[in-house]
Amino acid sequence: MSESPHTGAGESALAGPPPPLAAAVNAALDRKDAGAALRLCEDRLAEAPDDAGTLRHVALLHAASGKRGPALAAAMRARELLPDDARCWSDLGRVHAMLDEMEDAARCFAEAVEIDARYADGWHNLGTALKQLGQRKAAFTALRNALLIDPGRAATYLNLGALLIDAGQFEDALECFERAVKHDPDMPRARSRLARQMSERGKVRRAEELFRQSLGMDPDHVEGWMGLGRALEDLGEADGARGAYLNVLRRRPDHAMALGQYLALLRDDGRNGHAAGDAEDNEPARWLACAEATLGDDAVKDEAKALIGYGVAKYRDRTGDFRAAAEAGLLANAARRRATGPLDRDALTARVYNIVATYTPAFFRGRRQYGVGTDQPVFIVGLPRSGTTLTEQIMSAHPRLHGAGELPDIGRLAASMLGDDDAMWQAAASLDEPRSKMLARDYLLALRDGAPGKRLRISDKSPLNFFQLAFAALLFPGARVVHCRRAARDNALSIWMENFSPDQHYATDFGDLAFFHAQYERLMAHWREALPLRMIEVQYEDTVADLEGQARRLIAFLGAPWDDRCLDFHSHARAVQTPSRWQVRQPIYSRSVGRWKAYAAQLPELDAAFADTGSAR
Repeated sequence: MSESPHTGAGESALAGPPPPLAAAVNAALDRKDAGAALRLCEDRLAEAPDDAGTLRHVALLHAASGKRGPALAAAMRARELLPDDARCWSDLGRVHAMLDEMEDAARCFAEAVEIDARYADGWHNLGTALKQLGQRKAAFTALRNALLIDPGRAATYLNLGALLIDAGQFEDALECFERAVKHDPDMPRARSRLARQMSERGKVRRAEELFRQSLGMDPDHVEGWMGLGRALEDLGEADGARGAYLNVLRRRPDHAMALGQYLALLRDDGRNGHAAGDAEDNEPARWLACAEATLGDDAVKDEAKALIGYGVAKYRDRTGDFRAAAEAGLLANAARRRATGPLDRDALTARVYNIVATYTPAFFRGRRQYGVGTDQPVFIVGLPRSGTTLTEQIMSAHPRLHGAGELPDIGRLAASMLGDDDAMWQAAASLDEPRSKMLARDYLLALRDGAPGKRLRISDKSPLNFFQLAFAALLFPGARVVHCRRAARDNALSIWMENFSPDQHYATDFGDLAFFHAQYERLMAHWREALPLRMIEVQYEDTVADLEGQARRLIAFLGAPWDDRCLDFHSHARAVQTPSRWQVRQPIYSRSVGRWKAYAAQLPELDAAFADTGSAR
């Protein structure tokens, strides 16, 4: 569903403005001169006030500028003139959609395809509206109908791909994005969506290439600049990433995520990718002032405040201004908490209780024949920011080992076992032997994708997989588990300062973090007793104090001969797609140990939350 007022290529001459007018209107819009486009339409209406096609175009122009009354009046007048024209109903739906009235939009699109079941634009728009209303099954059917009528619709492939991602069908989504690029090679959005999916699958260099291609087609393509920035961050190219985010801000000064990411990457020495005295030299100070003013503006939406606040907090922390960093962190987390809500402690307690009660040693003894026999997978688990990325980086520097990064596939496969009323903890209990073998083979395809051949072990470092270790054990009874731990207060502060996914509700409040930590400790204590997998614990502080000793211990646990390259992990060239991407590209350092003490005066609730749990560190 396009939110552009351009006349579509598929519009009929009878239903739309006369072709010369349509061409002139679209030319004006291409010049970003909506006023000229509207004047052309008004001139036409002065001659023919009941020209339904021109009225439809006027409606879309008014909707694009947020003028609800004139937009709806023009669209409804067009529909009254041609009540059996599917395009009049569809454009009325587009007006409702542009005004964020999605239920009304869906009803209009449904009427359009009722009038003309071969109207591909109507099915596309209906599918897009239903997706936004959360009606995924109906949306899938509508988008599929659009492609059955017109198999070359690149925009429909994009929307279908997004729908498939929501459903966890990543390979099918990737195919949709590839088809979008094939059918419309000049569509920047198609390349950006394909690039984003490539990045999700760990193919960051290919993603970077596609983002750059999208920007070659349209230098003002904001999604392309944002994606390029994230890809360059993953590849360790901070100057390039800052430049990409700056390009977003020059086009969209109100882009909260770009501003937050830009500030998070500002260097504390002032060397931000341009020479002193350049015209750009004052930009960091200008954007920092803009960010801090935004944080104090009550009219700014909470999610925007959160994105910007996390960036300010990171910058102030890096410069050693802990008071300002704490203030920005408090504003960011309060805003995120207002937007997404607190941790559901009762639900978490019930989840852990049910896991502990269900997945006992007897449960596993009765399923020894499940899964496949390979011992290649290694599951690196723990709380976020507990050293999982550092551990994988040390491991992946070994020539016989490979780090696959954070894969979504254990969670995706576990979810595939559930019915509508099932909870995630039930996934392993729902497995039977044939299904366990089939899903294991499915997971291995994802784990090995992009890994060099003949690797002894390949790691998946999705930290929260500790919730799914029973499922992993049934698929791979020969797998190994690396459990990463870190001092509780340092771990909590690091999570609290980070812009995690909004669905990580525990991350915004120290009380919730302490509660989540206690439940995690309870679950890991259970796995030490019940899980039939080999497990090693790696304490972050021990690795910092004795890198070689802990690295040798890790490599021995993985069954590989020692290799000195593991001590030079920070020089190992690989994409790192986690918040720790910058730390693991430096030699080991100790400044993160006891870091919470620098914030003790500004954030007394951190120490208090963990004192109540009896945590010593």
